[in-house]
Amino acid sequence: MPTLPAVFQQNLPPELRQALMLHDKRHQQLQIGSRLATDQDLIDAVKKQWKPHLFILNYFRVDSLPRPPFTRELTNMPPRSKYYETFLCTCVFIFAILLVRCVDYLLTSRKLRLLPRSATWLQFCILTIPFTVCVLDFPVKNYAIFSLTFNAICVAVYLGCRLHKRLTQGASSTPPDLEAGAQTDAAFIKALENGQQAPVDAETKQITRPPPPYNDLLAIYRSIVYISTAVCIFARDQPCWNNDFSKTHSFGTGLMDVGIGCFVVCIGSLGPTASRRIDSVDRSQTLRKAALQSVILTACGLVKTISVAVIIAAKKIQYDAAWAEYGVHWNAFYSLAVARGLGATLELLVLPRWLPPLGAALISAVCHEALLAGGLAQLVLAPGQQQTHNRSNLIGQNREGLASIPGLITLYFCGLQLGRWLKPAEATPGRLLALMAAAAAVRPLTMASDGFWLLPESRRLMNPAYCAWLLAFSCFCLCGVWLVLAAGKKLRLDGDFTAFVDSAGLLYFLVSNLLTGLFNLIISRLVPNANLWTEPPAL
Repeated sequence: MPTLPAVFQQNLPPELRQALMLHDKRHQQLQIGSRLATDQDLIDAVKKQWKPHLFILNYFRVDSLPRPPFTRELTNMPPRSKYYETFLCTCVFIFAILLVRCVDYLLTSRKLRLLPRSATWLQFCILTIPFTVCVLDFPVKNYAIFSLTFNAICVAVYLGCRLHKRLTQGASSTPPDLEAGAQTDAAFIKALENGQQAPVDAETKQITRPPPPYNDLLAIYRSIVYISTAVCIFARDQPCWNNDFSKTHSFGTGLMDVGIGCFVVCIGSLGPTASRRIDSVDRSQTLRKAALQSVILTACGLVKTISVAVIIAAKKIQYDAAWAEYGVHWNAFYSLAVARGLGATLELLVLPRWLPPLGAALISAVCHEALLAGGLAQLVLAPGQQQTHNRSNLIGQNREGLASIPGLITLYFCGLQLGRWLKPAEATPGRLLALMAAAAAVRPLTMASDGFWLLPESRRLMNPAYCAWLLAFSCFCLCGVWLVLAAGKKLRLDGDFTAFVDSAGLLYFLVSNLLTGLFNLIISRLVPNANLWTEPPAL
């Protein structure tokens, strides 16, 4: 076996060592002018080959030599794709919302009124139990049969309620006028343009601006994201979890891969100019509010980082989290903090009025893909570098989270575009059909882009393919929610448990995480071998 030069006698990754050994075997047969090549000639040749990449790699590498830039060999591993399965699972949640409204109608028609706490628990069970059944350990065939059967039952119940209403002509409360907020905002802007004095608060001496119009279409979408994420986080640690819905390692699409991306889309849909014109937005006050929310999210991320470090140091329980997901210290709260603070800043101070948010998202996506193809993807996803290699400094330890920042901005602007496009007064069937067409077209376009050497969907990178998949998923959910809202208005019903979840989304997410951790801790103490179960225990 050939020997390596002394400079290479280090703990190198296997593939790099093999390549250098191959070079060492061949370079003795090469000649430079009239003399044989030496070890120093080999070192100089390799350094010359990698010189263009050293300015980036110096921040990440621990190896004596940098790795090659991104190549197609990195994507040879087959990605686990659950693209359409994710849509089918989401259908169960959407139809569960329709079932909630049907049950509410039946109770109202029978003049039955449950206590507020009982009604909330009933709605919560209807929303979560069918979705939880879907993410348990079912084969694909049984899972699809259950999903389609449940959806058919919900549609049958709704048709029965419609028939009952037509026969009895029962009346119920009229849904609120969603256009009132938009009309108030437009009247405020028109008054300013006509030279009228804006109303001023007597105590704060500041201009009193109308609140943004309530958008129940996006509110229910955000509630779906909050509740489904909490259910998946809880079910993920149970032995009956369907592992096909877990997060993919590097490339692929799974149910839990939509979590962080959908949260960023939700943040974008709540942007300062999502539901109102920029003329009616107080920029300084809005930026201060965004900064405060970013600080709160950063504090949550810091608490999680410290708690994980304490748990690992104590070695009492094993924390099931890989560095390869976000990095050593980075977590989802830091990503949300960046999306909220940086996204709002770019929206108010940088985004031109003539440029739609979708155009800004495309610019961000193109720049991100260029960085990834230029070597950033190889730095983040290079085999053999997940744990010990390239973790020598703070940047290298958290390279996954830092490399995903352009993707966060892309998703933020996508959410902002949805918020502007689906205003309460403008959510027409034509726009929803356009959303449905966009959701159907993304997958073929993504598969076709594979021939142009574009990266497939990767949650770790939040690359443009992942952002396009999240946009398609969001469009699909919004189409389903719009159909549910239209059906609910036929029954003259409005409002359910999802509105309460949307009003306290961050608090709901934090409490669900804490309860999940507490439950898993109790289970690990009471049933130490629960993770070894291959099937639910017999009672």
